Amino acid sequence: MKVNVSIGDFSPLLRRPDYLFKGLRHTGVDGIELYIGVKSRWTPEYYLRLSKRYNLPIISVHQPLWAMTGLYFDEGFFTVAQRLGVHYVTCHPLPGRSLSDIETDKYLTRLFHLQEHTGIHVLIENMPQENRNKLLNLIAPLKGAAAITDVYSATRQHGLGLTLDTDHIHVARPHDEPWFDGVFKAIKNIHLSSFLGDERHQPLDKGELDSVGFLRRLQEKHYKGLITLEISAPRGITAWGYDFDCIERSVMLIHSSLDY
Repeated sequence: MKVNVSIGDFSPLLRRPDYLFKGLRHTGVDGIELYIGVKSRWTPEYYLRLSKRYNLPIISVHQPLWAMTGLYFDEGFFTVAQRLGVHYVTCHPLPGRSLSDIETDKYLTRLFHLQEHTGIHVLIENMPQENRNKLLNLIAPLKGAAAITDVYSATRQHGLGLTLDTDHIHVARPHDEPWFDGVFKAIKNIHLSSFLGDERHQPLDKGELDSVGFLRRLQEKHYKGLITLEISAPRGITAWGYDFDCIERSVMLIHSSLDY
């Protein structure tokens, strides 16, 4: 089971991306999920050079923040994804709308058409209101439920896949929840992190998530999708620093949990 890590503009905010690639190559991760931002939206060739230089392939991308707010759909970031050669794009539910809203239907239909046109699999992430980032809730609040079962139902109707975020689920043993087996077949990417109260997206060796039990259940069910560490310890926005050690510890825990 290969382990990727999510990187973006905010951690660290003021450093060039090569700082992240150089540091991450020593953590044991196999690849990168690129959270599209100002640094990467118009410079995919630069990121491809970094990917080759540090032997860290870009496996998937996450839609940009401005697209997550619903202010601008930004169809062009799919072109960036194509130029990066990825096969999976994670998108959030449309903010300000319920999953049964007609505007959500149009949004998911548009994503399906992009999936058909580009050949890139579109995955919708579970994003319940109570577990979203507070700033994102302020800028673009959701309406109605966006729990994993609701997202699964909506994506199935539109021919899309699912990104499961363990932090957004916010239960210690998601693999024991009654919905898990039912939605499992749609999961193509797992944003993996732990949590401890209000401390979000924590390393796997910290917090309440039964990381070992969850990983072993994935192995038992022969999970073939992506594993993406989405860890923002000690905090999601930093100026200069990045905790490479917490990524390395999480990778080691994954490897020690699985039978190779």
